[in-house]
Amino acid sequence: MGDYSRKLDRYADVSISYTVLAATDYSTAQTIIAAVTGTTIYIQKILVAVTTDNAATQLFQDSSTTPIEIAKTKASPGLGPILFDFGPDGFACTESKAFQHKMSGAGLAGSITVTAYRRITGTQAA
Repeated sequence: MGDYSRKLDRYADVSISYTVLAATDYSTAQTIIAAVTGTTIYIQKILVAVTTDNAATQLFQDSSTTPIEIAKTKASPGLGPILFDFGPDGFACTESKAFQHKMSGAGLAGSITVTAYRRITGTQAA
């Protein structure tokens, strides 16, 4: 992990792994990493391990009013791993916003692993 783990050690590690079943329908964005006021979530890696393929896309975004798209698979991505690597510093979500997963429809199955950290970037209340 090298430089990746330094960020995870220094800041709050908010990495997560979860399973997506073929019946799962995240057509409405689902919060995967919750927002905390005055902090920013930095996404270092997203690993999508597809075990059942279908024509749905997997979209990862923040929870802004106009969400920032962080990563998106193509429809029918095929079996196997899909890795989005944003380097040790990571891709910054909008400050005080959550990290979300949204899909265009049910049918794809597999697992998702997100390597991420959260750090204070705004003014904190006393």
